[in-house]
Amino acid sequence: MRASGILLKAYRDLTRRKVRSALTILGIAVGVASLVAIVSTSRNLARAQAATYANTTQADLIYWVWDAPDSLRRPLSELPNVAAVELRNTYYTRAKLGDTWYDLYFVGVQDFSQMQVNKIALREGRFPGLNEVALEISAKDLAPLQIGDQIVFRSGAENTERLLTISGFAQTPTYPSSVFINLVLAYVPAARVQQMLGISGSNQLLIKLHDLSARDETMQEIERVFQKRRLQAGEPQVRDPQFFEGKRELDALIRLMYAFSGLGLLISGFLVANTLAAIVAEQVREIGIMKAIGGGRAQIMRLYLLSASTYGVIGTVIGLLLGTVVSWLLLAYAGWALNLVVARDISIPGLLLGGGVGLGVSVLGGIGPARQAASISVREALQSHGITNAYRQSRLDRLFRRLRWVPTLAMLALRNLLRRRGRHALTLLFVAAATAALLGALSTRESVNRAIDQIFSTYNADAWIWLNEIVTNHFSAQLKTMPEVAEAEAWTLTDAWVRFAKVRLWGLPADTTLYRPDMVAGRWFAAGESDAVVISTDLAAAQRIGVGDAITLDLGEPRRSNAVRAVRVVGIARDNAIFLGGALAGKVFAPRETVERMIERQRRSYFFAIGLRDKSPQATDAALTRLEERFRIFRPVTESAYRDMRSARQQSRLLSIALFVMTVLIALAGGLGVLNTQTLNVLERRREIGVMRAIGASNRNLMQIFLTEGLTLGGLSWLIGLLLAYPTAYLLLRLLSSVLFEIELIFAPRLVLVGAAFAILLATAASLVPALGAARLPAQEALRYE
Repeated sequence: MRASGILLKAYRDLTRRKVRSALTILGIAVGVASLVAIVSTSRNLARAQAATYANTTQADLIYWVWDAPDSLRRPLSELPNVAAVELRNTYYTRAKLGDTWYDLYFVGVQDFSQMQVNKIALREGRFPGLNEVALEISAKDLAPLQIGDQIVFRSGAENTERLLTISGFAQTPTYPSSVFINLVLAYVPAARVQQMLGISGSNQLLIKLHDLSARDETMQEIERVFQKRRLQAGEPQVRDPQFFEGKRELDALIRLMYAFSGLGLLISGFLVANTLAAIVAEQVREIGIMKAIGGGRAQIMRLYLLSASTYGVIGTVIGLLLGTVVSWLLLAYAGWALNLVVARDISIPGLLLGGGVGLGVSVLGGIGPARQAASISVREALQSHGITNAYRQSRLDRLFRRLRWVPTLAMLALRNLLRRRGRHALTLLFVAAATAALLGALSTRESVNRAIDQIFSTYNADAWIWLNEIVTNHFSAQLKTMPEVAEAEAWTLTDAWVRFAKVRLWGLPADTTLYRPDMVAGRWFAAGESDAVVISTDLAAAQRIGVGDAITLDLGEPRRSNAVRAVRVVGIARDNAIFLGGALAGKVFAPRETVERMIERQRRSYFFAIGLRDKSPQATDAALTRLEERFRIFRPVTESAYRDMRSARQQSRLLSIALFVMTVLIALAGGLGVLNTQTLNVLERRREIGVMRAIGASNRNLMQIFLTEGLTLGGLSWLIGLLLAYPTAYLLLRLLSSVLFEIELIFAPRLVLVGAAFAILLATAASLVPALGAARLPAQEALRYE
């Protein structure tokens, strides 16, 4: 056989069974599209993050300062490792956008045209004047805001309500969407924020370094400048170049998508193998003729591998285009959620990987059928009469004969499933895999939501309040004088180091009622146990710390005499309340008095947890409004637990959407597998259909046979899918837990019914088109089929 003959034969095989070829090509396209979408999305997001968070405008050090004069710029700019210095003013308050009050973070800029550090991008309108404001553009997702609208905000010692006019909308690359963090950024001239603070200087210092690795020496030099000028300043926030807002969630998203794409590609390979196996079965006599006239094994193999490659090439091209479009859709949503400008570039590595994998899977899927075709002898091929009679030869056939109560057509459908056992077994497996993927995705989503619910049930507080000045812990008693407040506690929070891991150190009362620890080992510390601590499960796992171990808490502040303290672990609690942007390794809970001594702030605090009598959202907002009015002299900032929970659920939507998209792709591939198998069954049994037509079978009878086969495939796939669903959900949660936090697996009983409905409907719906094709096949055409 010449090369031109092989090409012509491959082309005829492709066009002879157009429906079957189209289904196979579509299956390959779905698998390739999922891989291209994942790789392109991850690479473009990584590029956008690198451009946003690792560029030359992001501050490496952020200091809180009080009333810092503009003259501070010069001595700091002269430090050898300092690249840029900028002073700003910030102010937390509440503002009314539309009909709802939100937390607002004012950022005062001296000259918007001369920003050097933490630059913002103006997207609409213009930068604000004295009585104007430029809002973060994602605020438009919270309320229908337009340029020229007015917002109401509170400021001053009396918490007076004032007005500002919106002059424009800006994008802040270091903050996720306002919808996700439940906080709106507002940019105004620095003079406006100075009026709110009652100072003439600045309260925020931004510093960009030449060499971030030399930050410790530079921080010491900056501290000496502060001391020389007797400037009040806090500990700096140090930028981590390897971490950005939402990195953990993005990593989890990419891992999930890779896991699902692997399954989709396996199903694509099955479709190719299934189609070529059917072609070989149909062309046994043709293979015998080709061998009789001199065709060799290698030529036969090349012929069918060429057919597999043809399917692969066409399916891969379609998949590359489809994957690019899906990637753009995912990038649009991720860019909105993470507040990034993501370029919709075509990812060359993604296209190359998708193309290589698509072609490779197609060729691998065709090797088996090609070898089978090459191994057929001339005698075997010429003596073949198509489908052989295997009835009554297996144990299952003999078992079915005894089930006389089963209707004849249903029995015929069941026995037909045994005729192509390998094909039907693979179809069962991949529909079961689609069912397991769906149940695993639903279980994962439910487990994440349950984890969020558990977190907020652990934090029994209904709201938190931050004061703009430090007060005594007895302020909690003043809070309880309000009729809406049932309980109030002073808490102390700071960062510390445990075995080179940065942790959040919480100082809580030993008898706290607003924190309900979920203990997994040991116990909660008792009153008077100044050196006893409880650690979170993620810290215990990461640092291999157990109950009874001794650890050292280090605040990383050598100038404080009590900054280092040896303590003993008495318990381990499940507390994973680190959501979007969390970069800490875990939590350490210690007696409040212990933490106060370490930070040298005994019996004083500015952070209080509050329990309310009426916990409804409306009552909570009303209570916090009255609280802010009552204690407006302290310029309080409040946050409600229900808003935090809503924000956490918004953050988990990215994972839910990814799970949904990938489940749809897997279900589509599984449905294509059933459709392909049933279509092949109809094509192979056309003569049988003609015989049944000739002896009086109606359209309804024929449809019933093939729909019953699909129903049986769906039922068996459901049972197998149930066995695979729990391990699938467990593996998905392990992937998430490795980058997020420890998540307990929840597999609700109702998922059993969901899986049954999904598998049976998928298989039955996919069998409908072949069943209709069988019902419409005339007897004369069927009997003439070769």
